[in-house]
Amino acid sequence: MKDELTLEEVRRMAAEIGLTRLTDEQLQQLLRATQAARARRAALPVATLGPADEPAHVFRPEER
Repeated sequence: MKDELTLEEVRRMAAEIGLTRLTDEQLQQLLRATQAARARRAALPVATLGPADEPAHVFRPEER
């Protein structure tokens, strides 16, 4: 990744959304999860996708 996320950046991001009571261990977990999510997102070929490529999840109740 070009921008490596630091623990202090994660701490700031967590505080911005009200997560001010996280322990250092929890912040480390959040850091790892955020890095993994960013890596997965970066691997997606979003440049070639359009709105019609969004998978449709449709619920249809059984007709009686």
